[in-house]
Amino acid sequence: MTRGALHTEFIRGRSDGRYYFLETAARVGGANIVALVEAATGLNLWREWARVEVASAAGDDYAPPVGRNDHGGLLISLARQEWPDLSAYDDPEISWRLSKRHHAGLVVASASHTRVESLLESYLPRFRADFFATLPAPKEATE
Repeated sequence: MTRGALHTEFIRGRSDGRYYFLETAARVGGANIVALVEAATGLNLWREWARVEVASAAGDDYAPPVGRNDHGGLLISLARQEWPDLSAYDDPEISWRLSKRHHAGLVVASASHTRVESLLESYLPRFRADFFATLPAPKEATE
C-alpha cells in the first residue's frame, strides 16, 4: 500500500503459546480497537487515516503525530441486560465505555502495564457475574 490504513490480526493459542494468523484488511481494525489505541496513544486511527488521504490529495507528505506509549486493555462481553450499567466500574483508568444493546465493555489505559493487567484480571470475574451471556450458534449461516 502506498497510503491508507491496514491491520493484521494474530491470536495467541492458550495451550501452545503459538501465534495464529487471523486476517489482514485494508481498513482500520474493528471491534472497538480504535478506542483502545486512542486511549493508549492519544491517536485516533480514523482521524489519522483521513489526514493521510487529505495530505495525499494535496500532494503533501503525511507525518503522524507523536503519540503516548501507554498500555491499554479492552474487555467486551455479551450482556444479559438490555442496557448494562457499568457505573460500578469506576477506576480512573477507564477511558471508554461501550454503549450497545446487550453488550458490556470498557477500555482501560495506564502508563503501567502492571496496572492494566491488574484491572483486567479483576474485571473478568466481575463481568462474568454482572453481565455475561451467551447465544447458541445458529443452525445455518446468516448474512
